[in-house]
This record gives sequence, structure tokens and C-alpha cells, in this order.
Amino acid sequence: MAEDESKDAEGGMPDMAGLEEMMAGMGGAGGAGGAGGMDMSALMSMLGGKGGGKGGMDMMGGKGGGKGKEADDSEKAGGDKWFWQQKGEEIQIRILCDPPASKKDVSVKFKSSSLSASVHGVSIIDGSLGGKVEVDECTWCLSADKSELQIMLIQVAGKTDAWSALLA
Repeated sequence: MAEDESKDAEGGMPDMAGLEEMMAGMGGAGGAGGAGGMDMSALMSMLGGKGGGKGGMDMMGGKGGGKGKEADDSEKAGGDKWFWQQKGEEIQIRILCDPPASKKDVSVKFKSSSLSASVHGVSIIDGSLGGKVEVDECTWCLSADKSELQIMLIQVAGKTDAWSALLA
């Protein structure tokens, strides 16, 4: 995918019919009923456990080029309403939704070097990322109680150094 192309949650490239069918098969509502009620852990297990050291670069004996300093995988506050953490090639972002949100209230746009996320029409994150991501592997979901938007970014292969900040 070219660097300037993007994928968004409002009718972009993903096959939404297939996604809704997959969500329904996982016990979630999908369709007009919501985002399926999965949290990031459940989503990751459905994606083959790519996070948590069960796939990706870990299978090749490392987490990338090994040139960066050791990652600090503790959660960091990014603002009043959002938090982020990095574990290897995976960056997880949690955005608090007050009041709880439905998928219609959420807009997330992934680009290779930027991220835009808004809830209830209010921009929460909008800017250049601390590194490049694989747009086709990035995803988002709402927590079961819809009080949290969870975004997962996957770094570009070979560029898995720890980010000092989510936004550059």
C-alpha cells in the first residue's frame, strides 16, 4: 500500500460484510448491533495471537533489528482521555469514551505515519506517529461496555525500535 493511501472505518477498503460475519461468528453483535463486544485481548487471540509473543517477529528469534534500546512496555498517558503502550512491534492505544460510544460515534483513520481518532465528533488523537505502521494490519474495537476505544498499531517490519512517544 502506498504511503499516502489510508484505510478508514467509514467505508474504506475492508470488506465490512465479511467483517460483520466474522464478528457474529465470534459471539458479537456486528452489524447495526455494535462492534461485537470484543476487547483487545479477544481480538488478538482471534488474529492468531500475533501480540504477546506468539507470532510476528518473535518467531524469528528477535523483535527486529536489535539496534534500539530496550522497550519500556508500561502504559503511558498521552492526554486526559488516552493512554498507550508498546510491546515489541505492537502499539496499543486506549481512549476513554464518556459517555459510552457506539461504532457510529467512532472515526479512526490509519496512515503509514499518522493517526486520526475521534469519538462523538471530538478529535482525541490527530497527528504524526512516532514511527511508521503497517496500515493493513492496524485495527480498532470498542470494549464490551463501550466505555473504551481500543486501537492497535503494528510497526513496519524491520522498524521495531521503541517509540519515545506515540505522536512525533
